[in-house]
Amino acid sequence: MNFIKHIFTIVFLTVPFFMNSQNTYNQKKEYAYNGAVKKVTTYTINVSAYRIPTDTLDYYGKSILNFTKKGDVTTYSRLYNLPSYTLSSNAIYSGVGKNISYKESRSVNNGELVQETYKFIWKDDFNYEIKPLSKKDSSSRYVSLNPDYTIDKVLFKTLNFESEEKASYHYDNENILQKIVYKVTSTDNGTTTVREDVRVIKSVDVFSNPTVIYFMEYEHSRFPKSVVFKYYEYY
Repeated sequence: MNFIKHIFTIVFLTVPFFMNSQNTYNQKKEYAYNGAVKKVTTYTINVSAYRIPTDTLDYYGKSILNFTKKGDVTTYSRLYNLPSYTLSSNAIYSGVGKNISYKESRSVNNGELVQETYKFIWKDDFNYEIKPLSKKDSSSRYVSLNPDYTIDKVLFKTLNFESEEKASYHYDNENILQKIVYKVTSTDNGTTTVREDVRVIKSVDVFSNPTVIYFMEYEHSRFPKSVVFKYYEYY
């Protein structure tokens, strides 16, 4: 899998975690955060030698997401340092509600800084395309939402690669979300593979926003492949 596919996985397999039943769209609901969230800082740490990390010292991924009081994203920065590639990205958002666009500056493997502008093109109330406004980016991303505006399905297409990620939500007897299982169907140069990608919520804060999440390779895996720590600031 090349770096474009890695980037796609990082962007879309980090959300959502909790359901939100309000009726008016904003991006905070798509990320499924509760309460007056102002800032979310996320660290991703690999699990090695079956030792599950308990702190963020050895993180390979960090992102910072900022929201307005109304739940619209203002900035989104990401930094990932993996053996196969590095990624640095900064995005500045404009618009409110469904009228969203953003300008992203990103660099892969410390290479040339690439800048692109994207716009959300809505097909109907629950489906939109994230469309690049120039020819620098040949990819297409299509997002389908649930009635509460959390992610249902994401389709990513570029050149000879296509990936569809479908989310299913699993609750306990008290209707508390315990995990999300993603069915990932990828076609690369005519070869199709299907796999699972699982997010298990281990702890939440007072607003029921997830603070520790285990990323599992299979639904019944004994150990996570990585751990995510989230820190929240509220208005």
